[in-house]
Amino acid sequence: MTSDMPEYLPFKVANALLPDAPALRAQMAQDGYLFLRGLLPPDVLHAVREDVTGVLQAIGWIRGGPDRLAAQAQVLPCREGESRYFEALDRIQRLESFHSLAHEPALLQLMTLLLGEGAFPHPLGVMRLVFPDNPEVTTPPHQDFRNNQGTPRLTAAWMPLADCPLDSGPLAILPGSHRSGVLPLSFHLGPGNRQAVLPEELATARWATADFRAGDVLLFPALTVHRALPNRHPSRMRLSVDFRYQPAGEPLTEQCLQPHFARQSWDEIYRGWRSSDLQYYWHKRHYTVVPWDASLHALPEEHWDQALREDMIYERLRQRRFRSREQPRDEG
Repeated sequence: MTSDMPEYLPFKVANALLPDAPALRAQMAQDGYLFLRGLLPPDVLHAVREDVTGVLQAIGWIRGGPDRLAAQAQVLPCREGESRYFEALDRIQRLESFHSLAHEPALLQLMTLLLGEGAFPHPLGVMRLVFPDNPEVTTPPHQDFRNNQGTPRLTAAWMPLADCPLDSGPLAILPGSHRSGVLPLSFHLGPGNRQAVLPEELATARWATADFRAGDVLLFPALTVHRALPNRHPSRMRLSVDFRYQPAGEPLTEQCLQPHFARQSWDEIYRGWRSSDLQYYWHKRHYTVVPWDASLHALPEEHWDQALREDMIYERLRQRRFRSREQPRDEG
């Protein structure tokens, strides 16, 4: 931990509770998260990272050659929602290895222990492509419930595709925050353009996090307040994925059955896959589709004026930082 970072609580490691389902559920109910070391084989994460960095190299975002897997950025940072961002994300969404990761046996077994028989991942998988030195768009404190809706028992599994120490921007959790109900929203430049408005008891609480290693997994339900730490690495992108799982028979919204951002059809995504085993797998699962409630995701009108101002400031800052990195250093 670097000296300019605040002091965080360490995550409680839950591996000793496996495979005790009641104990896992009790700790989740108490803390609002479960952190497991080495749940997934590192080679599985490495294979996904190979594919993702192949995409990023092909579009010129990162250096090639021996540096490729390090994901060292070489372009102006962009943020979720911009056209340059989708140039990468659309290709990554077509990767079979990315979607298959949600179905890793260790993850499915854990979710069965936690959520019961028949628990399954939403087909909507999320890939985060986090540039270094781009703090204004770091994922802010938020709850997943407003973005997904459906059942509050929806449980996220977050994992980096390589070791992710604190200075690379892993996730942090406010322990116990899942008991605070659904919190109000305000605007933020980060993913989703929304952040939770924290009551005083949460705003002054200490965050918990960890230095992640490849294979570590963080689980949390839809009402837990979580955020990313800024990626302070001088050059490397933070590449991570999160998948959401839910108990059988419970409600979900139609959006959760679509690809992230719904820019492509599933037929387009599946084109070129080697196996059809996971294609449309959710058609065989048990759930109830409920309407999306737009009011749960709405922002006050005046927040959009703030959004325009913040976007203009952000554009100037990222251009300035990028130019300063590109300037040759004085070797004298």
